[in-house]
Amino acid sequence: MNPVDWAALRARFPAVSRHTYLNTASGGVLSGTAMEEAKRYYDEAHTEGDVYWDAWLARADRVRAQTARFLNAEVDEIAFLPNASLGLNLAALLFAGEGEVLTTEDEFPSATLPWLQRGYAVRFLPTDATGAVTEQAIAGAVTPQTRHLVTSFVQYRTGWRHDLAALGRLCRAHGLTFIVDATQGIGAFPIDVRHQQIDVLVFSGYKWATAGYGIAVLYIRKDVLQDRALPMVGWRSAGTPYALRNDRLDLATHTTALELGHPLFPGIFTLGGALQVFEAMGHTAIQGRVLGLTAYLHQRLDAHGIPILSTRDPAHHSGITMVGVEKPGEIVEALKTHGIIVAARGRGIRVSPHCYNNPDDIDRFVDALGSATRAVP
Repeated sequence: MNPVDWAALRARFPAVSRHTYLNTASGGVLSGTAMEEAKRYYDEAHTEGDVYWDAWLARADRVRAQTARFLNAEVDEIAFLPNASLGLNLAALLFAGEGEVLTTEDEFPSATLPWLQRGYAVRFLPTDATGAVTEQAIAGAVTPQTRHLVTSFVQYRTGWRHDLAALGRLCRAHGLTFIVDATQGIGAFPIDVRHQQIDVLVFSGYKWATAGYGIAVLYIRKDVLQDRALPMVGWRSAGTPYALRNDRLDLATHTTALELGHPLFPGIFTLGGALQVFEAMGHTAIQGRVLGLTAYLHQRLDAHGIPILSTRDPAHHSGITMVGVEKPGEIVEALKTHGIIVAARGRGIRVSPHCYNNPDDIDRFVDALGSATRAVP
């Protein structure tokens, strides 16, 4: 594969020329390719009404196949949903009554609340200040009652990136269902649901997947659904949806049936455009770019004596770095006056460059951070 022209890639994301945008962990930037796919749908609906229904269905199926390739899944293991929180609720319904959930104390609420609301016993493993928790600690916490491990691929507040393959092996060894929220990692780091032995995976499209709001993906390994009833159903859950039978349950046994009703065409097509951009670059190049920018950010912060609260272990680096500052909310607002977009989280500010960023963005941030820190009393 030819080397990526990073300047040409950056030009496809115009927002990063308007701002020093280092806030993908809050919300990613749309490429022109993704935007055009969404616009195409709205133009068709505006000028032609529902005439394009069959064409839209066919286009959605092509994006489903594209998404399956991206995850190394099968096509009918993919469902499109409005957000990842719904996917995690569906998982909690799917495994109702099947034992204890193991997770970590700094998980995002959407990964834990659905299980608590359904009455599961949920145990929260402690992590250190960087978000670190070892596979050995997780394995040591498994009891005969434990049935599920629920984790984010990358932790939203610390940037800790799990070794999914190692966790997958751990889950197989202990008979656990492996459930992953990949929202903070997908698009920056490769995911292979077969190699990593993931049973259920969800991700929202609006962060590192650069697909905007209103689209998420749910993957459920095929044999998981074949052993259990669908947790929710609608007319498109039927084995033959267009038979439109309302007096019998003739349900499909694949993940796509969990879309329930009409497809989320605008979001699906936007995701398809985003994936086109990623496919052209390749997983290896994207990961290398994100990790390279993270390493450069750490180098610049160290040179200025600015504390880094995220892990220093490169094996667990992600695109998220927590930077220790006093009064993070005020610092974020001060940086915004310089056109620099980051987020306040806990004891510091969260900086999250993606592949569309460059070293100049990092330099502008670090230089402005010193000024902002001095300006905030």
